[in-house]
Amino acid sequence: MITKAEIQRLREAIGEAHGPVLSLYLDVNPAKPENASRAYAIRAKDAMKALKVPQTLAEKVLEVLKNHVLEAKTAVFFAGDDLFEVLLLQVELPLVSGVRTQFLDEKESRLLTDGALAHYGAPFLLPLVYALDEYERYGVVYVDQERWRVFEVFLGEIGEVHDAFLALDTEAWRRLSLDAPGRRFNLAGISRGGAGQDLFAKRLEAWEERFYKTLAHELERLVEARGFTRLVLMGPEEHTKLFLGYLPKRLKEKLVALLPSLPHPGASPGQVLKRLEPVLEEIERKGEVELLKKLEEAYPKAVFGPEVLERVQEGRVELWVLPWHLDQTAYACDGIFFPDEARALATCEKPEAKPLAVVLPELAAGYAAKLEFVRGEAEKQLLERGGMAALLRW
Repeated sequence: MITKAEIQRLREAIGEAHGPVLSLYLDVNPAKPENASRAYAIRAKDAMKALKVPQTLAEKVLEVLKNHVLEAKTAVFFAGDDLFEVLLLQVELPLVSGVRTQFLDEKESRLLTDGALAHYGAPFLLPLVYALDEYERYGVVYVDQERWRVFEVFLGEIGEVHDAFLALDTEAWRRLSLDAPGRRFNLAGISRGGAGQDLFAKRLEAWEERFYKTLAHELERLVEARGFTRLVLMGPEEHTKLFLGYLPKRLKEKLVALLPSLPHPGASPGQVLKRLEPVLEEIERKGEVELLKKLEEAYPKAVFGPEVLERVQEGRVELWVLPWHLDQTAYACDGIFFPDEARALATCEKPEAKPLAVVLPELAAGYAAKLEFVRGEAEKQLLERGGMAALLRW
């Protein structure tokens, strides 16, 4: 799983590279028919040839693609004279899998094609930076029969945080799980036992309170240390809802789902991820639809349609929202980009047509516009509203 330390090491290695660097983003998802028989290796070879990448460098990349099993959806290469880094991601990246076009920009030494994005020169990091910044880092608290566990989910991968909840009194948890809240409440309603029963219930309640407060404090520390942006609680409803009551407000605001336990104890990380994937996918898509709704409500501080491109070049766009399948064309005149040829012709006689996906990185970076790509229902709604949207600074 990609850790913060690995990300930092990779950034430092790329930053210290000398000479031109090949930045290659390749869709290698084995579930796609177009990737059968390692067809992605042919796309990579053609891209490197078109960009005139040195043969020795190209052969290093092709050796990996042809002779190694790539269990990933996207393969990312950074290769130079003193650099060779391969990153295998379990997610798709915008401008790689979401573009259905082919374009060679010799001036920028960049090639964009369906399933591949290649650049030769200064390291091209935007697709990777987008993934690192935009994909949520989930913390999953899983209540097992024997213990409390924490998993980290990021970029389609899962890992167990083995040092989580070290302060947990395992024996206390076993006793609390046997004296489940529902059972205790039922006992409290029985007239037999009198004062002794009441005293037992009060002690159990005090014990329970200390237990859950300790867990909440540990989770707060863990969220800060691991950088979790969202939380999921999995386990018996009587325990997850009770624990929720002890969480501080800042952690409750990160909670996106309460899920039941898996049917078997001691679930593996892979089994937990399989249960989580459809839920997280639904959360992400729902969040994108809500984003569009918020933009609609923010008018006039938000705009939809072709005029967004103009607002970007005025430096007014804070957030630029685009469809995942980015097939739009921009027309350039004297360094200014227009959303259609008619507007461009009003400025110059021979505007240069380029896929928006090609000019997007420089526009976003040059005008400090944060990018957001949407899929599913949100993508459909966005295309109906002109194909792009933006939240304005002013």
